[in-house]
Amino acid sequence: MNEPAEIWDGGWLLMEHDHATGRSVWMTLQDDKYVFRVDMPLDDIFDVNREAEAVTHGQAFGDWNRIASVPHHLVHKTGLAEALKQDDNAHLARFFNDSDNRKFRTSRGSV
Repeated sequence: MNEPAEIWDGGWLLMEHDHATGRSVWMTLQDDKYVFRVDMPLDDIFDVNREAEAVTHGQAFGDWNRIASVPHHLVHKTGLAEALKQDDNAHLARFFNDSDNRKFRTSRGSV
C-alpha cells in the first residue's frame, strides 16, 4: 500500500488534518526545536455568531445573556481565560467591545 505524500506549506509539514472541522496541525524545525502551528477556519463560528446576534434583536438586555462564542484555543491565546479566572471584567469588556473582535459577539450592545 502506498504511503500518503507529505504535504508542505513552505517549511511547515502537515501532521494532522480533521476534515470535519478543517483544523490542521503543522510542524517545523526552528533552532533545533520542533514548533507546531494549528490552523482552524473560523468562518462557521462567525456565521453561527451572526445568526445568534440576529435573534437578540428586540430582546431586553439582562444578566446571564450569552455575549460571545470564542474558540477554545483563542480563549487562552487572547488572555480571556486568565481574565475569567481573575474576574477581570475590565479586560473582558475591552476585548468584547473592541470592533476587531466583533465577529465573536452573539449579542448586541456593549459589555
